[in-house]
Amino acid sequence: MKQLTPLDAQFFYSDAPHQPMVIGSLWICDQRSAPNGLVRHKDIIGYFSSRLSSTSLFRRRLQHAPFRLDDPYWVEDKSFDLEYHIRHVGLPQPGDWRQLCIFTARAMSRTLDMERAPWELTIIEGLNNIEGVPPGSFALLLRFHHSYIDGKAGIEINNLLMSDQPEFDENTYRQPFGERMPSRAQMWARTVPRLATQPLRSLRASVGMSKASLRLIRRMRGEDRPTQKRIPTTLFNTQVSPHRTFGGLSWKISELKQVRRCAEGATLNDVIIAIIGGGLRLYLQRREALPDTESLVALCPVAMPPDQDQRQTGNLLSGMLIGVGTDIEDPVERLQAILERTRSGTGLAREVVHELIVGAGDLVPAPMRMLGGWMGTQLRYTGKYHLANTLITNVPGPTGGTDRKYVAGAELLALYPIPPVFDGMALCHGITSLYGELILGVVSDRNVLPDMDVYIDCIQQSTEQYLALGRQSAQSPAPKAGPQSPRKRAPAATPGTEEPSP
Repeated sequence: MKQLTPLDAQFFYSDAPHQPMVIGSLWICDQRSAPNGLVRHKDIIGYFSSRLSSTSLFRRRLQHAPFRLDDPYWVEDKSFDLEYHIRHVGLPQPGDWRQLCIFTARAMSRTLDMERAPWELTIIEGLNNIEGVPPGSFALLLRFHHSYIDGKAGIEINNLLMSDQPEFDENTYRQPFGERMPSRAQMWARTVPRLATQPLRSLRASVGMSKASLRLIRRMRGEDRPTQKRIPTTLFNTQVSPHRTFGGLSWKISELKQVRRCAEGATLNDVIIAIIGGGLRLYLQRREALPDTESLVALCPVAMPPDQDQRQTGNLLSGMLIGVGTDIEDPVERLQAILERTRSGTGLAREVVHELIVGAGDLVPAPMRMLGGWMGTQLRYTGKYHLANTLITNVPGPTGGTDRKYVAGAELLALYPIPPVFDGMALCHGITSLYGELILGVVSDRNVLPDMDVYIDCIQQSTEQYLALGRQSAQSPAPKAGPQSPRKRAPAATPGTEEPSP
């Protein structure tokens, strides 16, 4: 048994019908590479059964402490049924990108069954009219509860579920159940010592947080002084509804690397943030909602390196707040400003902010954190008070670089990350890499951003602006746009590297 960390537990306590704390990824697969050019439902069942048979990770569900006096534990589900977690649907024809976005957004609007292992895979057939995708392709939508994994652990799970060749063996050794369900007496034996030692943990956490707070204050008054005094309130900082909208696009890494020359020392992450900042500026100008003198601020999670066996499940995160330059019209000046902000922000996140996050979890007893999460979902006060305007998270793609990946014999064509949205932050961006491209997935509340296609178009305009500057900086002619060009945006719809993560 492994107990949820306070951060993991907070994601569980904050889950509600209006804000499912679920992260996901959308895979698009070409079944022409499979034997006989066809992938059947039973093939996918057999493939996932073989890939998951060597680990108990996907069989884990929550076991609550007595009277919920402590955070829950992960235990192996003795009644685990793989077919319960795998669903199968077909898009209405003509099966275009808009319909795929609609289904994805609707699926991300639903919570997961926390009485079972908190993950779900949906096979989506009928992708017959998506630009650059062969007719007859299918998609896989994989959803996990955020208390189970963070974005980086999700990519590690993706690696487990992908293969390097179309052929696969269904007759893989199945790992037996390795633990017994704990009895009530055993759960009390774990809970009582935790309750008895809570005052000591709170004392240690308060001392550690005090020291970290002093370091934070000193650094923010010195070399890490923030560039603006407050975070503006925008249309994205509100209470969210249960309904979502989804869109995406991709960039060639080779072209983004040219853009880095516009600001010496800039990383790909800096370029991405600058492009999104430019898109936000254009979109808010259209809505006549752009703050006049202050930049929008993005919360950028920073993955922390795991210690020993911590990486099996859970979240190892810190974060930094980065002004994305929506108050700067010139794109080069915007990129330079973001570069200066991320230089100090990454170190601050890993050296100070992570300690504050861990300390805050140990400081407050589990029942109080659970009560706070319940009050937050009922009173919705987090929609009125915000620490950032949007989220931008970048996680590494599957290992292997440009090597092709396969799922049940079908070639993986694209991989879109899907972060959650929640009260106070109704617009979130996820980025990952695949085959020399960076792929962006955008999720928002439907009531806040009903025109996702317009927003994606604004990001596309910002992209074109930076790519033109990159070509000019490289003093090379612009490449011809082809049917697979990343500058051709993937349309969006409204439904019913390794560099440090930004």
